[in-house]
Amino acid sequence: MYPIMLDMNNKLCVVIGGGKIAYRKVVPLLKAGANIHIVSPEICDEINKLWTEQKVKVYLKEVEKADYEHAFMIIAATNSKEINEQIYKNSSENQLVNIVSDQEMGNFHIPASAVRGRLVISVSTGGASPTLAKKIRNDLLEQFDESYEGYLDFLWEARKKIKNSILSQTMKSNLLNELGEEKYKDFEFERNRFMARLNDILVD
Repeated sequence: MYPIMLDMNNKLCVVIGGGKIAYRKVVPLLKAGANIHIVSPEICDEINKLWTEQKVKVYLKEVEKADYEHAFMIIAATNSKEINEQIYKNSSENQLVNIVSDQEMGNFHIPASAVRGRLVISVSTGGASPTLAKKIRNDLLEQFDESYEGYLDFLWEARKKIKNSILSQTMKSNLLNELGEEKYKDFEFERNRFMARLNDILVD
């Protein structure tokens, strides 16, 4: 499998199925800004709430090929293996398809993941053990705690300022390398000192 971070903003994602599993697939897609259509004769309370809040579109019907033929991403999460398989067979080779009931059938699977601000932690065991993937993810979450949110915001802001500046390439490289020092991860006042110094350099 080829690991990738995917921009889903405003991309059409069709989720077939309206149960708890479908809901769990929908939540991270919503956070990623996807345009989500859900097709299912019945939906769980959680999906109904999202529908009521106009966060997703819901079509209370049996799925047809026309429902997903223009989708960027398709997630088949019905409780029928036959329907899920038919969805995959009807999809085009240019569509991203995840078959919840059979990870080997689709062309991508969704790893165990967690988000801390700009930090995204994803773990996959290649389908060998989703339980182990979740355990490793949880272990990593303990290692990379909430403090990384502020740290990564600092790195993002500093890097953006440096990259967009008219400083020499050597100066840019030196500043970017300095950002990797441990003190900036552990001490907020060191981050503030760096930003103050960087602002002075850019003004000069």
